[in-house]
Amino acid sequence: MNKQWLNYIGITLVLFVFWLAISGKFDWPQMAAGLVASAFVVYFNRNLIITAEDRPPVNIKNVLWLIGYGFKLLKDIFIANFQVAYIVLHPKMPIVPNMVPMRVDIESTASRVLLGNSITLCPGTLTVLADEKDFLVHALTIESGEAITSWHPISRLKHMERDV
Repeated sequence: MNKQWLNYIGITLVLFVFWLAISGKFDWPQMAAGLVASAFVVYFNRNLIITAEDRPPVNIKNVLWLIGYGFKLLKDIFIANFQVAYIVLHPKMPIVPNMVPMRVDIESTASRVLLGNSITLCPGTLTVLADEKDFLVHALTIESGEAITSWHPISRLKHMERDV
């Protein structure tokens, strides 16, 4: 069995565990449906899966780094929720939608995907385009658009790439 199939099996198992965690049911029909659904998702998205060569190695240091990144991202999402709620509930609703072009020097595909998804997860911002070095981000206000260009995850991802 080649590495690609092992990668598919591993991703299927991760999705299956996620299915079990969300469903909360451990009876056989539910588990069988989850396993089949996970396998179908991996099969139909197999050309979108980042290969082992395109992502950082899986080791304790990188896993701990990713957990720390996740907690900082959750904090940013929490803060952004309140900022967007303030803007929307403000009597004058000071929304000034804008598109922010960004040039990001991140080499790995996995890091660019992580950055694009991180931007989109934060309320008030949306990654519209993510090319090799260029990102186009939609922001709800001018201030959030200016802040996104110097957002801390960009420097954290660059630092992670240097350490790998």
